[in-house]
Amino acid sequence: MAERVDFSRNAALFDRRHGVVLADDEVDQLWHAAGFHSGATVLDIGAGTGRVAIPLAVRGCTVVALEPARGMVDQLRAKAAGCRVSVVIGEGGLLPFQAGAFDTVVVARLLYLTKDWREILREANRVLAAGGSVLHEWGNGQDEEEWVQLREEARRLFEQAGVREPFHPGVRSEIEVDADLEKLGLARAADVVAGQGPITTLREFLRRLVHRELSYTWAVPESVLAECLPRFLAWSEERFDLERPLAMPREIRWAVYRRLLASPDSPNDFEVRHHSGRVAAHLTRPPSPRAS
Repeated sequence: MAERVDFSRNAALFDRRHGVVLADDEVDQLWHAAGFHSGATVLDIGAGTGRVAIPLAVRGCTVVALEPARGMVDQLRAKAAGCRVSVVIGEGGLLPFQAGAFDTVVVARLLYLTKDWREILREANRVLAAGGSVLHEWGNGQDEEEWVQLREEARRLFEQAGVREPFHPGVRSEIEVDADLEKLGLARAADVVAGQGPITTLREFLRRLVHRELSYTWAVPESVLAECLPRFLAWSEERFDLERPLAMPREIRWAVYRRLLASPDSPNDFEVRHHSGRVAAHLTRPPSPRAS
């Protein structure tokens, strides 16, 4: 199993924090930017409770939702009842699908949570059809945002106390995602700004962190928390206005990636052909995942 954050313990609260499904206007923007069409085959890697998979299925896509956390899968199955969503339990770094099986591959708010993020991108590229798109959503904030600075100070203190990779063992920035996809022959073709995250205060953010409501402290031993939290809270009080409401993150953004044509005449053009009619879930590695 990949080293990743498992949200099973928080599955019941997940939709309250991240939204039940994408808003209609956000789906509209993605639909046009990525070139979705009715009948398109879509793979949602790390689908969670179906926030992205379900609205795409409602609009006529044939969606495979892949999710490794059993608690999240239970929520997803309940929400997706009656939709054209096949739920598969499995890891994004070892996809049980044939090459070229999907018109679109969705990777939303995932890559910073798992150490095998590069393997996930390679697998996403492998199962992507010619002319297809990869959609990546970044929702982890930017370095200059105050809540991100709080988070990274907590990381520094936990690591200083001997906790290796206390949280979010995956990619640290969108720039790294761009670079790895470019190595795979995929270039950023469009961006969709989907608004901002929930409004809350830094004090409320700290409360959630201290009480283990956020994944940042799930892997940190109680003894380390007892040692680090007083210093962390004092540092936070000195540097920030903890009562000021802030959007966390300040901006939620989707990036659409397409494969570059290997043509000497138009080296920077994108493949935009659409291929439909494939069966979405051809199992080629018989072992592990189970579909429902």
